[in-house]
Amino acid sequence: MLEQYVSPANKIIDLIASLQLPLGNVRRDEEVMVVTDTNMDTTICQAVMGVIRSKGADPTLMMYTPRAHHTAEPTKVVAHAMKGCDICIFLTTTALAHSEFSEHRGNVGVLLMEEATVSILTSPGCQLDESDLQLILKREGWVRQFWMEGGDVHVTTPAGTDLRAKLVKGDKRSGKVREGILVPEGEKRGVGTWPFGECRTTPLEGTGEGRVVWDICGHAPPGPYSQPVILTVEAGRVVKIEGGSEAEGVRRYLETYGDHNSYAAPAEISVGLNHKSTIMGAVRNDKKALGTAHIAIGRSDIGGTIVSSTHFDGLMSRPTITVNGRTFIKEGVLQCE
Repeated sequence: MLEQYVSPANKIIDLIASLQLPLGNVRRDEEVMVVTDTNMDTTICQAVMGVIRSKGADPTLMMYTPRAHHTAEPTKVVAHAMKGCDICIFLTTTALAHSEFSEHRGNVGVLLMEEATVSILTSPGCQLDESDLQLILKREGWVRQFWMEGGDVHVTTPAGTDLRAKLVKGDKRSGKVREGILVPEGEKRGVGTWPFGECRTTPLEGTGEGRVVWDICGHAPPGPYSQPVILTVEAGRVVKIEGGSEAEGVRRYLETYGDHNSYAAPAEISVGLNHKSTIMGAVRNDKKALGTAHIAIGRSDIGGTIVSSTHFDGLMSRPTITVNGRTFIKEGVLQCE
């Protein structure tokens, strides 16, 4: 009820509170570069800079004009400046993840907060404590065992998704389970995302067959989808995109910013693990929510070989996923709980 009386600009106190956990491992005297663009809410920038400063670290804000689409590269000045920092925070309105800038970070720690809004950062999914974090990490470790098994993966949803693909055995195509956010790992500074909570894998290129139905939201057009976007996948490529106005928006986005490899599918399969996240119609938040999954097309995620100008996430509700006939999530419910 208070939302109608409190403007987002007055939420800096809530923002500072929610940022304590993801920035908790920033160390004194570290140089932290915050990369943002002119479309980002300045209240968020101030809160992030303030929390970093309170840790005794030295923050620098790098701001440029917004990129035209997700996965686009930042300015050359930003790319050069990254070499001189200990931690880089991605606080842009278009995603830097899967860009060359992100893929070649070296030993720089990275915290992904792209597409963040005041509403997302003050939502239940960002009101986590250490016990919440450890529960999510435990789930991540359990799901990753299935991803690393290799073999046949089958994804279905009540909305109509029915996709099969092949997984590569081993740990090269699934994100490593870490001890926490920005926790150092040997010589590397560590990474993290905020909001927090997903476990992903990159299936073998060219093996996707079937149908994908995005019924929650996607990178474009913004907001919740009123009509599902239906993708037909053959031999690892999207050959048809159907639906209403949202489907037209997806087609237009890919035609405008994409290339031949933008239609590779699936580039990623990921399961949301955050039990506090609620659906908001925003990719950055919703793909972390427990009970959701997302299938991406375009540039491969971790360990994959497909290079593209785009990586497009689409969200699905109540997924059932099996690996070699064993179900680890059934209509959005993890089978370990």
